[in-house]
Amino acid sequence: MYQQSSSSKKRVYITAEQKRELCILKKNKPELKNIDLANHFGISTSQVSDILKESDKWLKIDPNSYQAKLKRPSVAQFINIEEALILWIEKALECNLTITDSIIKQKGMKFAELLNNQGFIGSSGWLSNFKQRYSIREYFKHGEAQSAPIEQLPEMRRDLQNILKEYQMNDIFNCDETGLFWKMEPTHGLSTAPLLGTKQDKDRITILLTCNATGTEKLINSLVDT
Repeated sequence: MYQQSSSSKKRVYITAEQKRELCILKKNKPELKNIDLANHFGISTSQVSDILKESDKWLKIDPNSYQAKLKRPSVAQFINIEEALILWIEKALECNLTITDSIIKQKGMKFAELLNNQGFIGSSGWLSNFKQRYSIREYFKHGEAQSAPIEQLPEMRRDLQNILKEYQMNDIFNCDETGLFWKMEPTHGLSTAPLLGTKQDKDRITILLTCNATGTEKLINSLVDT
């Protein structure tokens, strides 16, 4: 159970996702008092009361959206442009598109033109505040994106199996390609002090690896990229 606090809470801000969690908790356990919820989320009882008054609003929040991660967003001067821009960014990310600072500025200028807002210039200061408001930061990409719809994979496997029935296992091959930067040095290394970076040699070889289903034939082809 939650500990009660006799002292009043200093006003702090929680994210929209946390407000959603608070409303779900109250909905599932209506016997909980506001003081219990306040202590659990580290806010004041008056804030809990205000949040619960708008529970319908917070329950509709998408926990995976940028807005769900926001606490108290700073006042945006170009709110209509930013609302259009963040919607575009979310759709672009769903399509696995790469977003950069330059692209955000360009799309912001485009939306400003469409919305007839001549005061918007897409400055670096605005971009920094925009990214902070919507919790946008740089991430490294990991792995590969899916190249086929998951729901269609069983049917695709059955179709492929029917085609391969006509062939001997020795005659069924699979191949894939990879890039080898054969002159490039590692970007990390052990040292007793910070290491200075060097200009990397980007000579690249594309390698095609091929093998049959029984593993009796293995082929490697390479092509020097220019």
